[in-house]
Amino acid sequence: MSLTALLWALAFVILMVAAFRAPAWGAALYMLTFFALPQYWWWGKTGPLATPRWNLMGGVVFLLSVVLTYRPHPMAQPLVRLRAMRWMLMLIALNYVLVSLVLAENLDMSSVVMFIQVKLIVLVFLLDVSIQDEINWKRIVLVMFLGILFLGFEVNFRGAGKSVAGRLEGVGVPGGNTSNHLGNLLITFMPMLGAGLFSQDRKVKLVALVTSPLALNTLLKCNSRGSYLGLIAAGSVMLLLSRGRERKLLFGGALLGCLGVLVLARDGRIFERFTSTFVGEEQRDTSAQSRIAFWKAALVCLSEHPAGVGGDCYKNILSRQYLVGVTDRARAIHNGFLNEAVQWGVHSLLLRLGVFYLAFRCARSGQAIYRRQQNFQDALMGLALVGGLVAFSVGGFFGDYWDSEWGLQLVALCMGYYRIAVLREREQQSMEYAPAPFNPGPWGGMPNPMVATPQWTRMGPVMPG
Repeated sequence: MSLTALLWALAFVILMVAAFRAPAWGAALYMLTFFALPQYWWWGKTGPLATPRWNLMGGVVFLLSVVLTYRPHPMAQPLVRLRAMRWMLMLIALNYVLVSLVLAENLDMSSVVMFIQVKLIVLVFLLDVSIQDEINWKRIVLVMFLGILFLGFEVNFRGAGKSVAGRLEGVGVPGGNTSNHLGNLLITFMPMLGAGLFSQDRKVKLVALVTSPLALNTLLKCNSRGSYLGLIAAGSVMLLLSRGRERKLLFGGALLGCLGVLVLARDGRIFERFTSTFVGEEQRDTSAQSRIAFWKAALVCLSEHPAGVGGDCYKNILSRQYLVGVTDRARAIHNGFLNEAVQWGVHSLLLRLGVFYLAFRCARSGQAIYRRQQNFQDALMGLALVGGLVAFSVGGFFGDYWDSEWGLQLVALCMGYYRIAVLREREQQSMEYAPAPFNPGPWGGMPNPMVATPQWTRMGPVMPG
């Protein structure tokens, strides 16, 4: 067993024990099996760690941790927005089951996707419950940063993956180990990394400082045009929604990012990877035309099956039928929004859009609370969550990964961020309106016998005697 595998096993045992002290450690254990699943890396493909069940075991321990150690915050109150999100997520999960059982073109094929998607929705509930206070929020954010740091370290220092046509392949997480998937994951959390550079917590700031350049260089190696467009869109939206001090901090983070690109661009190979995003006109037109053809075929299928055809059934069964004259191969839709509607129905797409919209509102509302408190560092994190939602959605528009796990993880972070902001506001209000502490004075709270106390009558105060 290699040293890396030994350290991973030790971390798994430590976090498994800690998980029964607080749900956030259960979340950390699960993230260990998400960002560093042994079977995805050379040090875990053989030997005692070579089993695909680590992610499942991490999820089960996470569930037990929540059930056994969950304690709501003393000042927590039901929040209408979070309740609406939970109901919508439950409806999405129920719809997945019904479509698979009743409408799917192939029950076995659809059931595999259905079980994965239901598991991801359960994960949102577990993460949401785990973030009950600021300490656990910072723990989970720190663990996610460390997960991205691990990916960046393996790619940039240990040569993980391989370059195929100038794109990094073979590196990723469960549910996505292609260049497009990895690029989409990185842009989803990179705005948070930028905000972490200005965090008041030194640990978060240090990890963000170390992780950011590695994440940026890994993104350049992925050479995913959809990811670049998503990151540009995220920066534009964040700049549009920022105000005052937030905008100054945002400009500071953007400046650091530009400096990082300039430093990385000294390597000619990295510069070539970046500029290769802007391909020639002929290649760009071919790529765009093929996607448009895929989208038109998906729209035709959707018009005939508005309630959905089941998970992966269009790609593996129906796509040849609707792409006659375009290609004779089974092809994906290459659009996350259409993919959701074709697989699970138009109503499922509307529900998922509703969840992401409410996540956006949670991030914005939390940002507004911190802004009123003059806490611009935490307000910037809310802006980063908005940027992550935009980056994930724009990137997902060009690929079939809008339903990926990391997008739902970000939704859970938005829910937790909003809850903590509301709790902090209530705590501040309770301190402002709390009665002044009673000072008994030299007489222990009893009237001074040497001072006459006036008595009140209908005619006003009257001194005794």
